Order: sequence, then C-alpha cells, then structure tokens
Amino acid sequence: MKLELLSKEVIKPASPNHLQTLSLSLFDQFLPSTYVSAIFFYDDHSNQEDIQRLKSSLSQTLSLFYPLAGQIKDGVTVHCNDEGALFTEARAEIFLSDFLRNPSDADLIQKFIVSPDHADPETWPLLHVKVIFFKDKGFAVAVSVSHKICDAASLSTFVCSWTKASKGYADTVDPEFVGADFYPPADISIEFPPLLVHETKSKTKRFVFGSLMIEKLKNRASSGKRVPQATRIESITALLLRCMTKAGHSKSGKVKEFAITQTMDLRPRVSSSLLPHKAIGNFFFLPLLKESSESKMEIEETVSKLQKTKQELNELIRNDSEDAKSSVEAKERIASAMLSSLCEISPEMETYAVSSWCRMSFYEANFGWGKPVWVAPDSVDKTQVVLMDSKDSEGVEARVTLPETDMAKYEHDSELLVYATPSPSILI
Repeated sequence: MKLELLSKEVIKPASPNHLQTLSLSLFDQFLPSTYVSAIFFYDDHSNQEDIQRLKSSLSQTLSLFYPLAGQIKDGVTVHCNDEGALFTEARAEIFLSDFLRNPSDADLIQKFIVSPDHADPETWPLLHVKVIFFKDKGFAVAVSVSHKICDAASLSTFVCSWTKASKGYADTVDPEFVGADFYPPADISIEFPPLLVHETKSKTKRFVFGSLMIEKLKNRASSGKRVPQATRIESITALLLRCMTKAGHSKSGKVKEFAITQTMDLRPRVSSSLLPHKAIGNFFFLPLLKESSESKMEIEETVSKLQKTKQELNELIRNDSEDAKSSVEAKERIASAMLSSLCEISPEMETYAVSSWCRMSFYEANFGWGKPVWVAPDSVDKTQVVLMDSKDSEGVEARVTLPETDMAKYEHDSELLVYATPSPSILI
C-alpha cells in the first residue's frame, strides 16, 4: 500500500507563550529518540471544513501545550519559540473497511504514523499530526509526540484537550510541565544503558482478550493463597510474559537472566502536592523483575511479584506529613529507585517491557464527528507489550512486538490462544 502525500503545513500556537525555555527532566534526557503515537480511525465522512477545524483547534490547543510547538536544543532544553507543529495530509489506496478486516498489519500502521523526512523527535517537530483519507468515507488521525517530553498519559491528555477545542469547548484544566521539578535534570555526561536495541528484525501482532476470557484468566491467577485478587491487567500481563519468555528461551538451552519492566503511571498514585494529576511529561516508574530462563513464569507467581512491586512503590511515595521536606524526600526516593533499576539493565540482557494504555480515554476522542471505531497505539521496542482497552471497554487488546523468530512460536502458543483471539476484525 502506498500513501500519497497531499499537503504539509506548520501549525503555530494561536497565542504566543511567555516561557522561553523548559528544562527536560532526568528521565526525559535518557529516553530514546522516538515518538509516542496513537492512530484514531473514523468511519464517518470528513470534508475540508472538518480539516480546517482540526487545524484551527490544534492551533488553540498548542497555546496551552506550548512546549510541543518548540524545539529541543542540546538534548536538555526545550526552546518554547512557537516554531509550531507539523500537520500533513495523505491519501491511502485502500478502503478503511478492508484495512479493518485485518488490523494487525504493523507495517501498514507504521506507514500511517511515519513522519516526513528530516523529522526528528529529539529536535523538531515535537508534535506531528497526520490525517489519512481512505478510498471510502473513512479516515484516520495519527498523533505523534516526542517521547522526550510526553508519555502515553500525556498524549491522552493532549488529545482530550484538542477534541474539546475542536467542538468549541474551552479546556478548564491547564496542563503543567513540571518534569524537571519532579525529576531534576542530571549531568548529561551520565550514560544510561540503551533501552532500545534493534539488532534483530521484529514483528508485531495484535491479540484481543474478551471480557469472559479475562474473568477466567483472573480466576486462574487468583486461585492460590499468594494472590487473593488479581486485576485484569496483572492477569493478562502474567500470561503474555509467560508465553513471550517460552518463545524466546526455547531457541537456546543456556540459562540466561532476563528482565521484566511494567510501566507504572505515577499521577494517580501520588498526591497532587507531589505531582499535579494534569502534569505533562514522563511521569512513570519502571520496577525491574529479574528472572532466570529456568523460571516457568507461573501466572500466579508472576502476579504476586507484580503486586509486590506496587506495594514497594507505595512505600517509596509515602508522604505522611505533606510538608516541603517530606515531599522532597519522597521524590528523591522515587528517582533513586528508578536509577537503581535502570542501572541493573545491561545491553546483553533480554528485557520484556509492558505498558498499559488502559483507562486513558483514547476512545473518547470525538473531534465533532463521533468516536473512533478503533485506536491503535504504536510500539517501538523489539520485546514490548502495549495494552489498550477495546472499544466496548470490556475487553483488552494486546499489541505484542517480538523478534520474528520468537513471534513465529508465540502466535501459535496453545496456552495463549485459550484466552486471546489473534487479530479479529474491527466491525464498523
């Protein structure tokens, strides 16, 4: 499938900002130079009036999210110079209805989000929007933000604010860019181990867990004394990790240590005195679980370990007195624990990363022509899982990326297929 580029335009903020520079936080600095992306698919007809409304409302929203219209200089500072965001339009030689019959084609999804030549998430543009028109009345809006200043929760907040502006409503909550206040910048001479290593070709597949299968999986995960009650995300994560590691370690008889990380959004876990709930940036915690390839990754045991990491994080963020000294100490504890985890990851160690985008209201992205029929997150790591609510909010979609040789085994795992359906069609 080819995409025909129709237009390219820079959208500037409707009103100028008054902040000249914004420091990147400690963890903004070490994050890979990638975009965090989501693609919103709509089956309703779009016209030029709709596109113009998208552009004008984007301009209004950039006045609130002004760093996204800036440039990153020297890898440590965002120059909030109102340079603008990139807005492109393209045409796909395919029907949306045909595409959604097999929406697991990761190569096609990559074409939808790929940025134009010379785009760099480490410099500019920090925000890229691409509108794709299909041969029928369907179209998609792909939104990509630099991972240097936004995580998935920040992307969700931005899109929510943009949809309000598109429908003529003013957002009552101003976003707060306080990353450097929470995770103070570090000496840029500090070297972190690379989080992304693309030495082998990877493949991405989509698996969907229906509500009934989720309940069965939760019951399985909670069947013993160690786990009184497993959540749906814990249960799904444990199953996926079990099947991923089986596929990865079946190719070698050597006992190897591997690591598991599960992204934890700090916003709902800490008090607003420590971190505003509308904070924009990379406010996550990455606990590290080390396992030997001899481990069978039993589901109940893995869930128990995942729950223990949550308890440990709760201890780190305790802030009983709410005074300034206690707040500083809590931030220092979190940053220190995060650094310790990252320093334990070596480039040679296989790392399985899980990120949940559930409960982030992506399916509420209504720009004025209805809610999306499907939302696709983008994954960037060779061994990564991104979890997303299904449209009915009852099920969960897992977008799994593995080396090609591992995926060949993983997608046929009989244990996985008991609970998950591989790439079912999207009905519109």
